Amino acid sequence: MNTTDKKSPAPSDARSAQAAQPGRLRGSYAIILHTRQAQRLFRGRRKTDDKPGIIGLTAFSAIMTRIWEAAGLDDPYADWFLLQAEQAIEEARKGVHARQQEVDRVLQSRERVKIEVASSLEPVEMPLNFPTPYGYMGAYLIEDFDQLVLSLLTAVHVALMPRDMAMAGLSHTSKIIRRAFLTPAHYKLLGITRKDITMTTQRGAQAIDQMGELPAEVLEGTLRSRFAPPIRTVSGTADAKVDLLDDEEESADPQAPGVDDGEASTDATVSGGSSS
Repeated sequence: MNTTDKKSPAPSDARSAQAAQPGRLRGSYAIILHTRQAQRLFRGRRKTDDKPGIIGLTAFSAIMTRIWEAAGLDDPYADWFLLQAEQAIEEARKGVHARQQEVDRVLQSRERVKIEVASSLEPVEMPLNFPTPYGYMGAYLIEDFDQLVLSLLTAVHVALMPRDMAMAGLSHTSKIIRRAFLTPAHYKLLGITRKDITMTTQRGAQAIDQMGELPAEVLEGTLRSRFAPPIRTVSGTADAKVDLLDDEEESADPQAPGVDDGEASTDATVSGGSSS
């Protein structure tokens, strides 16, 4: 065969093949809810003339998104509130799990009676479109609560628990969850950085006056939430828009190093209603 007959790729084609890369990552997420009680915790309630607002998961996620972005801009108070929100959700989950274990023992107390926990004939699928991990953490909490509601209502139906006891348990647990969702409500977006606090600038002093003193580890950046965004500076300009589904190596941008991990009024926080 004449080697001159072989065709090599055109230089432009070769360069195009080398430059081609997979696009951004995106996914689809949803939660299946079986009870109206869990759905109300998801959506929350807008304030009206005769009813106060109740914070839900969507409003919580909206607040956390603003705080998340500020944490990426080196706001130490944003880091502090991210950490507190993570801890509050974890404590709330422990409370829900403890209540669930109590109900499970009741449902299993009849040795020769088989009891299957009720479920909805038409469960509702709610989309989860949260830009930060904290919205999903809240969704897992509501998932656990949804199962607890099913278990408690089942115990009432099969005469293993008085209805007033079950309703009291539901009310107490839902308050624990709403209290966790209210954790970030007192954060003030003042556009500060750690430098403002250490140098005692006017804005830094305002932050301390409105939100109190910070733990030293938080101010130093050695104690952060496990899910806090990296603090990035691109060409001298702070940039907090972090995409966790971006699989590009951090080292690809030498100017964007990561940082090592280390009941209130709802008038303002629920003004967004059920939008995330």
